[in-house]
Formats: sequence, structure tokens, C-alpha cells
Amino acid sequence: MLRACHSYGFCLLLTVAALGRTAAAQAPDSLAPQPPVTWTLLVDGKLEAWPGREWLSLDSVEVAARAVLAAYRQAGFYFAHLDSLQVEEAGPMARLYLTRGPEVPVGRIRLEGISALDSTLLLRQMDTRKGRRLDPDQLQADIAYLLTQYERAGFALAQVQVAAIDLLPGAPPALDLTIRVQEGRPLVFARVEVVGAQRTRPGYVRRLADLQPGRPLPALNEVQHRLEETELFAEVGEPALLIENDTSAVLRIPLREASPGTFDLVLGYLPPPSGGGSGSVVGNGHLLLRNLFGGGRVIALRLHRLPGQVSSAEARLADPFLLGTPLGAEARFDGVQQDSTYGKQAYSGELSYRFEGGLTAFTTLSREVTRPGQAGQQLVGLPARQLVPRAEALFAGLGLRFQRLDRSVNPRRGVVLQTNYERGRKERAARVVVGADTTGERTLLRQERLRTRARVFVPTFRRQVFAFGGDASLLLSDSYDQSDLFRFGGATSLRGYDEDRFLGRFVTRLFTEYRYQLDRRSYAFAFFDLGYVERPEVAARSGAELNALNGFYPGYGFGVQYDTPLGLVNASYALSPEVGPASGRIHVGLSVGL
Repeated sequence: MLRACHSYGFCLLLTVAALGRTAAAQAPDSLAPQPPVTWTLLVDGKLEAWPGREWLSLDSVEVAARAVLAAYRQAGFYFAHLDSLQVEEAGPMARLYLTRGPEVPVGRIRLEGISALDSTLLLRQMDTRKGRRLDPDQLQADIAYLLTQYERAGFALAQVQVAAIDLLPGAPPALDLTIRVQEGRPLVFARVEVVGAQRTRPGYVRRLADLQPGRPLPALNEVQHRLEETELFAEVGEPALLIENDTSAVLRIPLREASPGTFDLVLGYLPPPSGGGSGSVVGNGHLLLRNLFGGGRVIALRLHRLPGQVSSAEARLADPFLLGTPLGAEARFDGVQQDSTYGKQAYSGELSYRFEGGLTAFTTLSREVTRPGQAGQQLVGLPARQLVPRAEALFAGLGLRFQRLDRSVNPRRGVVLQTNYERGRKERAARVVVGADTTGERTLLRQERLRTRARVFVPTFRRQVFAFGGDASLLLSDSYDQSDLFRFGGATSLRGYDEDRFLGRFVTRLFTEYRYQLDRRSYAFAFFDLGYVERPEVAARSGAELNALNGFYPGYGFGVQYDTPLGLVNASYALSPEVGPASGRIHVGLSVGL
């Protein structure tokens, strides 16, 4: 049975009636399987691919026709109409005849009600533009963009809506789009109210979110994001806006605090040397207590076990907002013990000022003391000189830090930069042999140190990030002791080599990593490091022996950081040209919340 009709409504009535009679006649066999319907679309007399889904039953002819028209009109053919359709029950088959009509682009966009912002600049940033087809999803995104710009300017109560969509005369016609903005009154930030947090103070939350009383209120989603990226909170709810005195805004922020501290354990396995012997385990433990007393104060302790009989310890106490001001203060102790050769302790302090936008300026002052051990007091070389002199040094320095990351644990985009320049004076005392006599010698040295650090994160494809950067440390002095040199190599500096394998007056590393992000805190990665070491002639040592380590040192490998219920697990396998594929350096770290 074949029917043809040329009126859309009349055709639908005929189709529904025919299908009703067919269903009544075949009621006894209603449970029998029905063959699939063949749907055919002819547009302006030409066969076109069927848009969207295909229905299984001829009962859906009306729905199918509406869906086809909606698809073409959403594509910009607003004059598209259905000419006729044919329904053949024996097939079953449905054939739709459609006239597409002209494509109607956007001809004009008008922004009404804007006085606080630059309407011309806003139009340039919108994706909906003159000459393009009108995409509803794209238009919705543009409205969200306009609202965000008004939130950033302090107009959190602004409203944006599509006021009218008309046709402009012409051949072909075009759309006249009018977007109306109700700016509302500007709001300024007054204070923060914290909901759910037990330790964290509202003033600390305000500083973390970079909120300044009396200034325009930023976008609420930006406030939420700034708090999330600190990793101090297990959950940050959407801030609620409360209005006071018509123009003052109070932010009520739901917070669930994270654990007050973490314990990190990083272990590495060094294969046995080529000359024989057994492998060794090296690593460090790090205890971090943060946000003490709700003000962001930090206490950190770290113990290192390095190859041989070398060990070191670090302790740090920091207050990022001293007495509720943008000033920060930090006290630090660093100590290293090189078997029975020497011990060195450094006591340092830092005073910083945090500017808006992630920039921090700081000044440092440190005192360093080196004491020779039994082996360090030996007289070596010609002329004979004490291996490690007794020394005291005082350094003062200036530095800058800049950090802008979308996430602190597993960033997708952002940058971290830091540089610190120090200048100081070192006084050392040592025993030397002059002729047949042993006498004491005192030397005054002026030294300069420069340290830099850079990290850049660039998103590439979905879930993929390219990370690159480098570290460099430089020491300038008239003369060098072994205790002066920078330690270099291992899991946190030059991967693929033993921990603190190198000592140098200039050490640097350039690195690249390609990461595949598994979730918000986890990722797998492959890396390549290129290190350079320049080691000077050290007092009381043979220059030939020490300068042999100068040069470039590549390292490469792969690893994974994975978030588990216990904490973050970080594991890597690092290689270098000095070892075979089976003799790489294995590093495993575990960060446990307390």
C-alpha cells in the first residue's frame, strides 16, 4: 500500500489513520518481530544522508519529520520546510521530501545596556560573529563569557539574555541578534565566612583566595578554583553571595579541611657497582605539618640517607602571613654529615612579601659553619694542607618567586619561576706545612651564589601535558672547598644517576616530561634530563682527579604518580648511558596523609 501527500499536516493525519487500521488488522500478530523501517530523505530533489537517529516504527513519522526540520534549521536553514512524505507499509519505508531554502547567517549583533565595560572588545571575544551561522550552544557559551567578565569587574548581579532574534531584509536574509545586559549595581568584597572548617580562619582563606576588602568582587568560580589548587582542603563548595548595605558582598564558603599533614617516604635502589659488592637502598623521609592553628603555618622535617656514610637533615618553620599581613617569615636549618670527613650546618631566615597575581619578593640571611672530622683534618697534597678547613660564612640575598598553576599536585597549565642571588663572606682556618713546620692559615673569601628554578606546563591533547623547565646553581669564589660545592644527581635533580653523585660549582639540569593524566592527581610520564657539571680544583685535592667529572650527563626513563586511598605513590625507573637497561635507578615514593 503506497500513499503520497503534499500537505504536511494532512499527510500526517492520513499516515496515523492508516497505521491505526493496520495495527487493528494485525492485532493477533502484534508480538511477531517487525522488519526495520527504511528512512529516506530527499532535499531539493537530491538524496541526502539521514540526520540523527532512525526510528524503528512508522508510528514515529511525525516525530521524524520534526527532527529533520530541527536539524536543518539548527544548521542555519531557517526557511527549510517539508514538501511531502511517502509511507509504504509493506516495506516498511518512509520517504521525506524537503526544501532546504537559503542558509541564514548572523548579519548583526547588538549588545544593549552596556556602560561599565567596552562593548566593542566584548564582541571581539565572542565566538558568535557576523557571517557565521547561529549555534545555540556557542551562543550560550558567549553569554557565560559575558557574565564572567562582569563578575570579574565586580558586577556579580549582572544578567544577560537574548532580547530578540529578527530577520534583516536582503537576499539572502540574515539574522539580527540583540543581547541585552542588565548590569546591576557593582559589589565590593567585605569579608569571608567559612562554613564547615574547624581550624582554618576566615582571614587566611581571604588571603589564599587573593580577596582584598573594598575592591571589586572577583568571579565566584575563580575564588573556588584558587582555594582548590592550594590542596589544603579536601572539598571546596561553591561560594554563596550575601549582600550587605546594598553594595558590600560577603562570601560564605563551605570548606572541608584536608589532613593537617603528610609523611613522605622516598626510597631508591642503587645496583651493585661494576667492581662487585651489593646494592644499596637510599632515600629520605619528610614530615610536613601545614595550616597549623588555621593560619597556614608550616613545620617540615626531612632526613636523608645518601650513598656511603653520608646523611643530611632539614628543618623548616614558616608563617606565610605574619601577624595577618602580606609579609611571610621562614626559619630553616640544613645539616650534612660526610662520614668522618666534615660536617656542615646552615642556619637561615627569610622575609617575604606577597604581591597580587602570584608574585613574591623575598630576602634571605644565612650563617654556615663547617667543622672537619677526623679524616678531614688530615694533611694532603703538596704543599701539605688540611683536607677540610674549619670555616664560617655569612650570606645575604634577594630573590623573586612567581607561581601560577591551575592545580598544585598535577597541573595541566601554568608556570613556576624562582631565582635567588646571595653574596657573602667566608672565613676559613686550616693547618698547612711550610718548610718543616706546621702552622695555621686564615683566609677570607668573598663568595656569590645564584640559584634558579623554572617549570612550564602546556596542555597538548586531551589529558596530555608537556612539561619542561630547568634548575641551575652557580658559585663564584676565589678558592673552593669540598663543602662549598653543590650536591647534584638523583631522583630530585638528575635522574638516572646515584644520589648526590656529583659536586660542582656550577650544576644545571634541563628536563622535558610528557604526561598522560589518569585523573586529577595521577599521571604516567616519560622524561629526558640533560645535566651539566663544572667542578673546580678544590683546595687540598688533585685537580686532575676532580676535574675528570666535568661535562654533560643525560638521563631518561618513565614513571607514574598514582593516587591511592593511602596516599600518593610515585614510582620511576631512570637510566643513563653509564648503565644497561637492567641496571637503572628505581625510585619509589609514598605520601601519606596524617
